[in-house]
Amino acid sequence: MIKTYSFAFAALLLASCSKQDASTLPQVKLHYETGQPYQLGERWLYPEENFAYRGSGLAIVSSKKAKQATADGEIYSPQSMTGAHPTLQLPAIVNVRNLENGREITIRLNDRPTSTSDRILELTPKAAELLGIAKNSTAKVEIIEDEKRSQDLAFKMPNGPQTQMQVSTAPLDTIKVENLDGSQSSNSNAHPIEQPAENSIKGLLSLDELPVEYRQGAATGGQLWIDGGSFTSSVYANRLAARMGGRLVNTYTGGRRVIRVRSGPYNTVEQADQNLDSLLKSGIKGAKIIVE
Repeated sequence: MIKTYSFAFAALLLASCSKQDASTLPQVKLHYETGQPYQLGERWLYPEENFAYRGSGLAIVSSKKAKQATADGEIYSPQSMTGAHPTLQLPAIVNVRNLENGREITIRLNDRPTSTSDRILELTPKAAELLGIAKNSTAKVEIIEDEKRSQDLAFKMPNGPQTQMQVSTAPLDTIKVENLDGSQSSNSNAHPIEQPAENSIKGLLSLDELPVEYRQGAATGGQLWIDGGSFTSSVYANRLAARMGGRLVNTYTGGRRVIRVRSGPYNTVEQADQNLDSLLKSGIKGAKIIVE
């Protein structure tokens, strides 16, 4: 079931771009963003390009103010179907499911989180409302990226993958030909190498708004765990498990065994947060809260 909220986006956009508001908007330039590793509280985060992302964790409502710039150069609106993710390339299209009530929405990730807590996602108030997440609360969510739509969007963006792959080559000079009698003539039949066409989307100022709607599915719930990291060697996995009082979980990716170190499960978000804080302060910087 899809429930759609009639929402006057056109009026909203016109209002936000009116003459009286124009002077208050930040100077931004829409662009593709991955970024360098950065520290948020006790955590080190490593942005990466991953078009097949799937993850779970806790989501919260963003406290960002309207008309601020987002990490990819958009203008933040509390009424848009957007969100902030700590590591994925920006922008990206993802489906978010509230595991506690079964609601699912599609949003565009366009920002980095501001909270120092270990939250996998920050949602605008409108997106959070559709998922049934109240302000100042958390929810267990699953995030599955729409691979095709994210790739299509990335390849349209200024400074996106298509720009990085272009290699500029200087045009071929006129070829000089020396005749047998010693005289020279020019050969105008040589074909110069064409310069790559200028990216036609460089002037892009905004992205289309996503529909304000949710789909109702079945609630599945899930338990809170802390994931310490993944290993191919049981020696290092056992060492980390001993440090964090965790257990080993064997998984298989592409036929290869991957050992994950987990602690938990935790009955409440507060318990998970307290244990995560202790692990981060002890030097286990890759620890994070997940839901399974």
